[in-house]
Amino acid sequence: MEKLKIFDLQEAYILTKTGSKGSKSYQVMIVTPFGDFALLSHISYQEDEEIVLKINNFINSGQVSLLVQQNQRNYLFFSSLFTLFVMAIAAYFATSPATTCTFYKSIDKVFIERKSLRGNQIIEHPLESILRFDIQEQQYKYSKVYRAVIMLKSGEEIPINPQYTDEKSIRYAVSRILSFLRN
Repeated sequence: MEKLKIFDLQEAYILTKTGSKGSKSYQVMIVTPFGDFALLSHISYQEDEEIVLKINNFINSGQVSLLVQQNQRNYLFFSSLFTLFVMAIAAYFATSPATTCTFYKSIDKVFIERKSLRGNQIIEHPLESILRFDIQEQQYKYSKVYRAVIMLKSGEEIPINPQYTDEKSIRYAVSRILSFLRN
């Protein structure tokens, strides 16, 4: 909250500001011999017009004081609501699952565990059901990204990690898995 005591008013007018993309905003300006004072922006043009009329009527009247109040509650409410909405969407996409893939020779199983804020998923298959490991590629903008996929004898494809990444790290991961399973 800001309180201004302004003396010797000369006039009030609405300053129109045009943005780079043609958008317009309005602001009430009060002229005094000591300089121009700006009231709040982001208020509607109609409200600004009412305030200018009040101030100019006050200047031409014999009144000794005038109280003008403005608030930006609507503007702040909608901008805060929009910010919260964007943050919620960003948080949803930022919480992609963390994947742990574990091969157990002793019990002849592979476990793929995906944990996220949206839930947990465990995929379990016997090692003998694995036919081979493939590397899938996908075009992303101007480059390619890759992910490792377990191909089962049943024809099912299970991505080790649903997210794609660079080819070098995927090839390294697949070679480490194959090396472990051969020994």
